[in-house]
Amino acid sequence: ELADFEPHAPPSSRHKTVHGSFLTQAHIVARTSLGKMVRVSFYADMIGKDNVAWANYTVDDSIAFQLKAKVSKVIEDVTLMNSYSSLHVTTPEFEITVTPNSFHEERNVAALHHRLDVQLKLRVAEKSMAVAPHGIIGQAWDKDGKAINGETDNFPTSGEFTTYAMAKGAIEGMPEDYKMASKYATDFKFSRFGLTTAAPRDVAKLVAAGELNTPKAAVVSDLVGSTEYNFSKLP
Repeated sequence: ELADFEPHAPPSSRHKTVHGSFLTQAHIVARTSLGKMVRVSFYADMIGKDNVAWANYTVDDSIAFQLKAKVSKVIEDVTLMNSYSSLHVTTPEFEITVTPNSFHEERNVAALHHRLDVQLKLRVAEKSMAVAPHGIIGQAWDKDGKAINGETDNFPTSGEFTTYAMAKGAIEGMPEDYKMASKYATDFKFSRFGLTTAAPRDVAKLVAAGELNTPKAAVVSDLVGSTEYNFSKLP
């Protein structure tokens, strides 16, 4: 969601107005082993001052159910759990955690009071996956054990700035290739949803074509995700 904010308070010499964006909604779709479709939604604007997580979900064409704090729901091999301040969605291969956070380093955020941080964790060995993940985050599991850094915003010391970085150099294709038609849509250019086999992105080919930056050695982790920029380190 687009929002204006100030990383440094006036009259600091580093005061700037940033036109940026924050993650404020998370929508997850999971298919159980027997074919049931589980759809879960988490909204930052439903979070109160006590940071209590709030989510709702449906199973196939059911009515929407609320997942209250410290409540879990098991639908075959998919588990939904609200651990008071975070939503956890667990499937045989993944654990997805959505955590709301209030704004601290970001001052005077227009119209918003919470953002969402998202973390994905593999529950199986990466090399054992018949369907290699894709998507803006999922493609990081490309079975080479290396990291690729994409474009980042170059903030000025002061003044007015509009963010522009869209992970160029770290993702296959263009940002618009990942745009979804609706909140529970699963189809996009590189979608793996519903497939029984799929290879990871061809890193060597994409690097040679200038689409990806050169991979670098990294500490191997089964976690990837999206967290907020540390604005305290800005110039």
